[in-house]
Amino acid sequence: MPKNELLFEVSGMFRQLLKSMSQEWNKISTKEYNLTFPQFQVLYTLNMRGSLKVSELAEALGLTSPAITSLTDKLIAAGYVKRERAEDDRRVVYTMITQEGYEIIDKIKDDQKEVIQVFFGMLSEEDIQHLRRIFSSMLLNIEHNNG
Repeated sequence: MPKNELLFEVSGMFRQLLKSMSQEWNKISTKEYNLTFPQFQVLYTLNMRGSLKVSELAEALGLTSPAITSLTDKLIAAGYVKRERAEDDRRVVYTMITQEGYEIIDKIKDDQKEVIQVFFGMLSEEDIQHLRRIFSSMLLNIEHNNG
């Protein structure tokens, strides 16, 4: 099979995998935590990187600033994040995770281990390392071409 046909097939399989993972996520997390996957991604990013400006969060997640504002408004209403103005420049606003946000992240990560096992549990450690290398390479290439 020619490379372009293989790539087309792989991209379709990848989209289906992401769709299935998202549906599985929503079955558990939307019911139990009232959090969508994009909201969790915001929380997770803040958990990993610390306080960020809306523009930094948008860039990190590949979303627009208005989309981030909408997501963070809902997270603020739930008590998981807060906004604070920078001391040195009052025009700059940082979004940061709250203690409740840290707690919900830990709970979700524990509960999602089962979902992750469903999708990746049958893979060997070597296969997982290959996926990690491949995804890292693809993401770096995307960043390089978009930067």
